[in-house]
Order: sequence, then structure tokens, then C-alpha cells
Amino acid sequence: MSDLKLKQKWESPNQTLPVIFIGAGGIIRNAHIPAYNKLNLKIEGVYDINKETARSLAKDFNISNVYEDLNKTVNNENVVFDIAVPADKLLSIVKVLPNNSNALLQKPMGSNIQDAEEILKVCKEKNITAALNFQLRFSPMMLCLRDAIQKGLLGNIVDIDFHYSYFLPWHLWPFLEELDRVEIPYNSIHYFDLIRSIFGMPEGVFAYSNSHPKYPNLSDSKTTAILKYSKDLRCALSLNHCYQFGKEKQDATVKIEGTEGAVYITLGSMLNYPNFEKDRFEIKTKDDNWKEIKLIGNWFPDAFEGTMSNLQRYIFKDDNILETSVEDTIYTMRLIDALMKSQNNFFKI
Repeated sequence: MSDLKLKQKWESPNQTLPVIFIGAGGIIRNAHIPAYNKLNLKIEGVYDINKETARSLAKDFNISNVYEDLNKTVNNENVVFDIAVPADKLLSIVKVLPNNSNALLQKPMGSNIQDAEEILKVCKEKNITAALNFQLRFSPMMLCLRDAIQKGLLGNIVDIDFHYSYFLPWHLWPFLEELDRVEIPYNSIHYFDLIRSIFGMPEGVFAYSNSHPKYPNLSDSKTTAILKYSKDLRCALSLNHCYQFGKEKQDATVKIEGTEGAVYITLGSMLNYPNFEKDRFEIKTKDDNWKEIKLIGNWFPDAFEGTMSNLQRYIFKDDNILETSVEDTIYTMRLIDALMKSQNNFFKI
């Protein structure tokens, strides 16, 4: 097992288009730009509704063009528009993108399923090549998981278990306080997207999200969910993002069990947030005992290389599949919609 090789990195693009940011918030500064610098991408310009935010980003990262008007921003050809704005603003921006353009859209795909369906429709009508930034799929630990499953190292999967109990500093995103639902569509959407991308659409779902007294202005911040697959496959998520008792006893783990082996993943990227501990990947197969595979990077920021690499490679026909295309991730949005609707489907006792 010591010489077991599992895929951890998406292939880098051989050819690239320059990137223009629409939105200049923390995720661009702390994740997109560090990842893109590793790929040697040219960052052509930046636009943000807050002009000072755009100017600050441009100054700190030597971005030559600061656009003060959205229409001028999108009046560029042969670029990738990297759009990181609140979900309720996404549709309006997609509508003004040029025909035949390229875009990477921050998740979620609009503020609700109606937005998502409309974004898909607009992208088809305008022939926009668009992917969603579901970058967890491209993290080294989850690429390892996918590769292990595809190689048959675990046999038939019988159990998928996500268990989280850690502290997330919700106060960093004050716009969330204005939303009717928070936890599933803005936070745990990554986990549901990952599960769907590997195991397919479930037959049915149930989820319940509730609040925490420390965050009285948030609609919800914790979730328990069950996804129904075949009779042999259990899929359950227990997601508490409000643990209040220090670094000790925090937990952010994923355990995947098969008939021939198992994987145990520690999402260090969630522990001691936002300072990030190391992600870990451990595997047990029928031929060997538990071993840790040394990971070459973390979810943040390394996975952000993958979403952009796949998009750029797809544009230049080096990749045959755009993994997180709007055509694919509309199914994640339909799954999220079903999970949120299930909140009210309790049997009363």
C-alpha cells in the first residue's frame, strides 16, 4: 500500500485565457488569486460594485484594469469571467454576459431553483460555456476518494457518513443574516454536490436545519440529512458548524465504507477556520491495513486550481467533460431544493 498512487491534482491547462473578476471579495483574494498564480494565469482586470474594494485588490495583486462599469467589464472577448457575487445577483450578471463567452460562477447557482433554471436557460441561449465553482470535488482528498472508488479498492459502497462538529465564524458573512435559508444552500451545498457527483442523484432525501442562540439573526446553521440510495447504501450527514468549546474535540470527518475497504478523511480545512489545518486521507483495503496517503495540498486554496483548470482545458478541448458545468450542477440545485423542502415533512407525534 505504501506505493499506492491515487489522483490528487487536476491536469493544468496547456493553453489559457486571461481572467476578469466580477466581484472582489475575500474568496477572490484568499483562494482564487493564490490558486491562479500557481497556474500562471493572467489576471486581466477586476470589477466590483464597491469601487474601493476593486481598487484595493488591483493594488495588492498588480491587476492592471479596474472597471467601474459592469457593461464595460463584460465588453471583453477571449477571456474567462470569474464571477463571485451574492447568489441573488448572479442571474442578472449572467444575463449581460456576451454570447459565446466563458464564465466560472460562484456557488450556489442563484438564490433558488427558479434562478438556477433561468441561469441554465440563459447560458444555453447565449452559448455561454459556464461552470460552477464546486471546488471541493477538485480537492486532493476528494480526487483521491474518487480515484480509489473508480479503481475498485473499496468494493461496493455501503456507507457514506459525514460528521462535523466545529466552529465556523459565521460573522464573517453578514449578508447571510438577510436570507431565509443559509446552511444548506450556502455552506453544505459543497457536500451534497460532492456526494451527487460520485454516487449519483438519490432516490429521496430528508433534511432538517436549525439555528444556534449565538447567531440569532441566522435562519439556520446546523443540518441533519439523510439521502436514500439502494437498500445496502446508507448516506447520512450530521453537520454542526457552531461548536463553541475551543480547538479540542472539534471534528470534521468523512468515512466511506465499502465491502472491500474504507476511507477516512479529515477535513482540516474546516478545523481552526480560517487558519486551516491539514486535510488527511487514510485508506484500508482488503490487502493492507490502514495507511495514510500524503496529500499534496488542501481544499483551500488548492482545489480552486482544479475548477479553473478544467474550464480552461475544456475551452481548448483538452478535457472532454466540463465537470461542474451548469448542465451538470443544475441537478445539485434540484437536490438542494428538495432537501430544503423536506424540512416540513415531519410526522407529528
